[in-house]
Amino acid sequence: MTNKKNVSKKKPVAKKKPVAKKKVVKKLPKIISYGIKMVIPTVAYGNIQPEVIVKANSLEEAHDFIVPHMNKLWKEYYLVDGKRPEVSAPIITKKEETPPVQSEVETQSPVSSVALVKATKAIESCMGLEALDIIVQRVNDSTKLTPEDKETLQPLLTKRNEELNEKK
Repeated sequence: MTNKKNVSKKKPVAKKKPVAKKKVVKKLPKIISYGIKMVIPTVAYGNIQPEVIVKANSLEEAHDFIVPHMNKLWKEYYLVDGKRPEVSAPIITKKEETPPVQSEVETQSPVSSVALVKATKAIESCMGLEALDIIVQRVNDSTKLTPEDKETLQPLLTKRNEELNEKK
């Protein structure tokens, strides 16, 4: 017996057809969802955290849709020590493309109004002259109170000082 080597023949391969190159079109990323979440203080340790998520074609469109809803929620639920402050401004504002027009009436910032409410409550609930002295010092050193707020608190401080001196 003779050993014949098996010589494998190459199988015919079909000629590759030239593939037309596809033009690569870069698509902008598609916004799947856009959301804004904020914490609204209601009572001590009782905040609510609404979150609004939308699908939109652009970030500006989504933002402009969410902002009015968040402002409405803020105005409806915002409380300081269980009471509504006199002035409560929303955290979120719509983006304006035109510069804002200055008006003659200036509104208080929400930080200032919160600080004013807290200072007023501290003065009213003060039970001694030492505590009142500490409150006077904190009011004078406060960066959150505007000069107008400090002027508003002066008559309250004077009145409370007289009341506490009468109790002695």
